[in-house]
Amino acid sequence: MIKYKVRLAAVLLAFCLASCRSGDSDSGAGDIASSDPAKVASAADVRAIYMDKTWVWQDGAGYFAESGHFTAWSGTGEKTTYANGLWWVDDKGQLCIDAKWRMTNVAKANITCFDHRRDGNVWYQKKVPSGSWYVFKSDPGKPDDESEKLKRGDLIEAKLRTIEAKLGPNS
Repeated sequence: MIKYKVRLAAVLLAFCLASCRSGDSDSGAGDIASSDPAKVASAADVRAIYMDKTWVWQDGAGYFAESGHFTAWSGTGEKTTYANGLWWVDDKGQLCIDAKWRMTNVAKANITCFDHRRDGNVWYQKKVPSGSWYVFKSDPGKPDDESEKLKRGDLIEAKLRTIEAKLGPNS
């Protein structure tokens, strides 16, 4: 059982690391001061960025359905996991994901939130509560912007069903 808890912790950490990266000083973005940059992004604007899009990570992806349903998969081999849950945006510019992640013989609920701020057309993001601000969307956009990893439509359905059949239902 401890083996599975350690593996689950590793997968959740990988998800968090894949989902948010800190700014690189050579990317021109640099680190933002620890105080909140710019102004809070509106709930409608944040929702529009994610709705009906797949966030592609290095080793997985998560889909934000228009209905508020969230599905995702991550990892390969024995480290494969998938998630089902909900996503929402609040009036403070936060995107939150409440999902149950399923691995072999274990499932664990997890809530992850990301804060969003804007300065004109430049967007900033950080993982709540302890992440650092980084440029999420540049103006003009750059190929390595995190926002560029959001692709229109559900790009995970087939892979998700295959993983779900292998690991069992997420109950």
